[in-house]
Amino acid sequence: MSHSLGAQKRHVYLDFLRILAVFLVIVNHTNSLVFKALTPANTTWWLSIAWYYLSKIAVPLFVMVSGACLLPKRDTYRQAFGRFLRVLLVLILFSYLYYLVDVLVNGWSWQQAGDIPQFLLSIWRGRITDSFWYLYFYLGLMIMLPLLQRLASAMQKQDLRYLMAITFGIGALWPLLTHYLPALALPEYVQIPMLSVLLGLFFAGHYVHTHTGRISKALCLLVMLLALAASVWLTYLEAGRVLAGGKYWFMDDRTQPSVFIIVSAIAAMLWAKSSFAAREPHSETSIRRWNTVGGCAFTIYLLQDMLIAQSRYRFFVPMSSVINPFAAVLLWEASIFAVAFGIAWLLKKVPLLQKLI
Repeated sequence: MSHSLGAQKRHVYLDFLRILAVFLVIVNHTNSLVFKALTPANTTWWLSIAWYYLSKIAVPLFVMVSGACLLPKRDTYRQAFGRFLRVLLVLILFSYLYYLVDVLVNGWSWQQAGDIPQFLLSIWRGRITDSFWYLYFYLGLMIMLPLLQRLASAMQKQDLRYLMAITFGIGALWPLLTHYLPALALPEYVQIPMLSVLLGLFFAGHYVHTHTGRISKALCLLVMLLALAASVWLTYLEAGRVLAGGKYWFMDDRTQPSVFIIVSAIAAMLWAKSSFAAREPHSETSIRRWNTVGGCAFTIYLLQDMLIAQSRYRFFVPMSSVINPFAAVLLWEASIFAVAFGIAWLLKKVPLLQKLI
């Protein structure tokens, strides 16, 4: 979700990953309406749950793309503050847009719409919409960015591998194991500084972008397929373990995804890098087109929750009553993406917003 390449060389595969990730964010926020209404006895459940776990690579991809763009740099503290300020302005501006829409839907009041202190207090206490948790995370990341950049510049390939092994092993694999074997839970007072799966993904993006060459695309797709199959199978088993109505899609934590989702995301990034490298050199026209589309990803992300909320009962519910719900949700997701892209493209033409979004 980073705009960090600036005037430097634009890597086409990163623009592709931005667009893929933001579309999968839309999938993640819509597709669960299908499988939650079904059981594994229905074929549509299997399609929907597989589509759902594929969408879970969205956040890892966004974090890795940001790592690929930002960690090779060495920002001054003033530049880092500028990045922080831009994210903060985006958070406030688009949160206020959601706030106004909510006021409009629930009965317009100029007094409520103009109550800026109450609005600011509300977004200080919590996000205005579900997906904006990422902006709060990103603010924290921007605070630490100068130090993380200096750390990355001093790290060799082996150091990066060690960091990923620790963060993914303890933060993503171990919780999955303890789900089945609670006795393996780490002792209460064991704390490992800098242990964050999202931080590991941030450095993983830098590693893939900087330290890997072309890898077999077939192998990447096979790894993705196997990891996806593992997520689906474990979820099927969990559906048979929990009580009726219980949450069985337990590997959906966005801030601490399972190791299978992480493996899928890394494989997807390697596949994209190898696929686009095979087509190099890219024409200037092709680069500009990907730049334009990829540059809209952040704004699409900012708008998609609103479009989902406003179209659920106007589009998806009536559509799913006449066609298969999985087909209906695919049409819904594609429509949301298309509308959001159109709005994002227009907003990018507004001079005051160009540098912000």
